[in-house]
Amino acid sequence: MMKDIIIYNIYIAWVIALCSSCNSPLSQALDEAGNNRSELEAVLEHYKNDELKLQAARFLIENMDAHYSSQSEAIDTFYNNIDSIFTKYKWESDGFYNYAYDSILIKMSSIKAVETKRVDIESIKSDYLIAHIDSAFKVWNQIWAGEYSFEHFCNYVLPYRVGQEPVSDWRKAYMEQYLPRVQHLQNSQFNYHYKYGSYSAINQWFHTAVYYPKESMPEFPLNLLLKVRVGNCDSYASRNVAQMRAIGLPAAKDFTPQWGNRSMGHSWAVLLPEDDLAFPFGQNERLGDHFFARPEHKLPKVFRQTFKKQPEMYDIAYSDEKRPELFQSPCLMDVTSSYIKTSDVDVSLFSNPVVDNREWIYLAVFNNQNWSIVHYSRRKGEKAHFMQMGRGIVYLPVCYASNEQIVPAGYPFILNTDGTTHILRADTTQLKRIRLTRKYTFSDWLKTLCKRTWGGKFQVADKEDFSDSLTIATIDSITESRFHSLSTNYTGKYRYFRYLSPNGSHGNMAEVEMYDSVGVRAPVKNMFGARYATRDGNLERMFDGDVLTCYNRDAADDGWAAVEFEQPVHLSNIRFLPRNDDNFIREGENYQLFYWDGNEWSLIKEMEGNRDGVLHFDNVPDNALLLLHNTTKGKEERIFTYENKKQVWW
Repeated sequence: MMKDIIIYNIYIAWVIALCSSCNSPLSQALDEAGNNRSELEAVLEHYKNDELKLQAARFLIENMDAHYSSQSEAIDTFYNNIDSIFTKYKWESDGFYNYAYDSILIKMSSIKAVETKRVDIESIKSDYLIAHIDSAFKVWNQIWAGEYSFEHFCNYVLPYRVGQEPVSDWRKAYMEQYLPRVQHLQNSQFNYHYKYGSYSAINQWFHTAVYYPKESMPEFPLNLLLKVRVGNCDSYASRNVAQMRAIGLPAAKDFTPQWGNRSMGHSWAVLLPEDDLAFPFGQNERLGDHFFARPEHKLPKVFRQTFKKQPEMYDIAYSDEKRPELFQSPCLMDVTSSYIKTSDVDVSLFSNPVVDNREWIYLAVFNNQNWSIVHYSRRKGEKAHFMQMGRGIVYLPVCYASNEQIVPAGYPFILNTDGTTHILRADTTQLKRIRLTRKYTFSDWLKTLCKRTWGGKFQVADKEDFSDSLTIATIDSITESRFHSLSTNYTGKYRYFRYLSPNGSHGNMAEVEMYDSVGVRAPVKNMFGARYATRDGNLERMFDGDVLTCYNRDAADDGWAAVEFEQPVHLSNIRFLPRNDDNFIREGENYQLFYWDGNEWSLIKEMEGNRDGVLHFDNVPDNALLLLHNTTKGKEERIFTYENKKQVWW
């Protein structure tokens, strides 16, 4: 017994020497551990004769104080219900799981429970940490020790958590599931083959339906993610990181807090096979393809979640001033410039009591409803300097008011693609008339759908097979996604009518309306057409009055959809709508046009949508940031400027 006491005292003296001073990171971490200090000291004692594992343990402990998970009765209810759903129902439809998520989140929100933080440094036990370190080293020593640095290993393989999820014994479960898939590659002659072959071997066969929660959703424990078949992008990214780390491949989670030109943010995994090499990826994707499906999505900022505390984040993370939850963690690395071209921006600020009394200023982007913060800077007088900002985006400088609400701290500005800036300060002395057709971005996909109608023909016939067809109208090069009208110039009455789509178009057309010689909708007796329409794109959808359904064929060519009238009819006008997103001006719906007056959205005028799908507004300030709001329905609304007689979307 006395011998054990002597050995323990020697160990304590060694720990004190190791800390070297009361201000060392390790000493500070052990002090913060409180009653859990002995657990962490036991880990250090366990590895006192293994230099590398001791360094790894120190790395985890020194950074552990920045990590925690949230816990409450409501959160436990969420996890228990999700576990039950995906354990009991493994092969249900996406709709089934979406409904289950909605129901569980509603149940969770009804529980009035106090949420607390479970801080890692106060709760992690020695046996868990030792098992985790040994497991990480096992896979590293077997395969990777000569392939990347020990520092890289500590940063991107060793950590026991990815984000702020509850700590779990995940590594063993992931190794059991994924190591057998890659063991045959371990004898490969070239290590790069093992790296990329391993990635390909485990990043496949996933069900990748995405659930978009209507309410805030807790982060999943990593071990629970092995059961989850439908999740959000953040949960998929966490799982991808965990499965890579489990087989020794360095990985991390990158994210943008908010897209620069649409709603929501996004998270994804990134493979880091070497110290200076990074590949973003999602489930079932080839390396490097992640952003191919998002060519128009603009990144204002990209951050990497790290386990290591980043010194550049200390000032804001530990500030006493109100700040977004995003910047309350020191474990963020700004990696924006590794994804896109960026610019550093100097922003002029308002001079008023609110702004002048704030240390931190933020840049926000529009999320279709409100302004969402994406970056921060310390105020320097009436200026703020923001680093590595994504281009081609409108930003609004903001700060927190005393009521903890964000308020404008300067005028919005465009950071152009060439790195120059343009301030959007509305000039109310210069008013103009503008023509609007949409309330939301006119994307490249919508432009493609318009082009799919070019050359489409409207024909009439007396014979059902259209062997005697007469073309009465042809679609020219329309460039706006809205209803269009074509007048006809022919004689006679015919029983049959069809839309003959151009080759390459898959028959795509949302709506066709036929009007007789006195402007009345011609009654239809029967519908028929070309074969091979998709299940959700039958030809009837071209005439169903629903603008969001459309005729759609698997085959790109030879598409047509026809109707038989109740009796022969002469058509004077044809009204048609390309496949679309229902964000064009709708007849009978109510629209409000706003401009940003420097502090808030100011109403210019309210109008009702017309049959043409075009609204003209007078008295619009020059150089204004604008927003068209549909009060009748819908959520997709996007800020724009009006330049050269066109809406320019931001």
